[in-house]
Amino acid sequence: MKDYLQKYLRERPLFLALIRAREVLLFSQLPRFGKPILDLGCGDGFFAKIAFGKLDVGVDVEDSRISEVQDGTYGKIVTYDGKKLPFDDKSFGTVVSNCVLEHIPNIDQVLRETGRVTKPGGRFVTTVMTASWEKNLVGSVLLGNAYVTWMKKKQVHFNLLSSAQWEEKFKKAGFEVVQKTGYLSPAACRLMDIAHYISVPSLITRTIFGKWVLWPTLTKWYPLDYFIKIMNTPVSAEKSGAIFWVLKRKSSQK
Repeated sequence: MKDYLQKYLRERPLFLALIRAREVLLFSQLPRFGKPILDLGCGDGFFAKIAFGKLDVGVDVEDSRISEVQDGTYGKIVTYDGKKLPFDDKSFGTVVSNCVLEHIPNIDQVLRETGRVTKPGGRFVTTVMTASWEKNLVGSVLLGNAYVTWMKKKQVHFNLLSSAQWEEKFKKAGFEVVQKTGYLSPAACRLMDIAHYISVPSLITRTIFGKWVLWPTLTKWYPLDYFIKIMNTPVSAEKSGAIFWVLKRKSSQK
């Protein structure tokens, strides 16, 4: 994880690097993916570049950062309306999606569409934030519901669901659970919350210069081993602020 964290910190702020490095590690430990691979909610493609090197197709809504995708990250990039995916039935052997589903208003429709474009027996590998995320924030403890409401609006979270609620939605969309792994303990949630404020200078440089990190060498002063220890704290899926899911499209789905 340390290598992934260092790669992220060269170009992204601490609050993003902490969780994304953990997620890259989770994706990297999976066996070979079925082809072709679709990245649902690809954003600027930076996560895909670190985690996979290159994927076949990236898709996102027009007002995302899809215009910032670097050449070579995807074989093809496509925009969609946030509801219907512009692909034929059973087009992909694998769909990956990293911390995207909690931001989608039309979540049930998009999950059905994901099932439609995934080949029977194909995989849908995704990470999602849960209801436990906002319960474990430092600000939630200190300021209560006012902070929770502010953070939810700031992070544009439409779907912060429990493990059981996420599983029910996946099953309704035609998937069965192969694996679910909690990876954001209460301590990790608190570290992430604090990291948002440590990362304020990165937000300023992003606004002024268009870059998250102007001096990558300064990150060497971060206590990375300590951060990694906290981010790797074991936690059950039911108590985790985020869950890593490996789902299989049911062969009987039409």
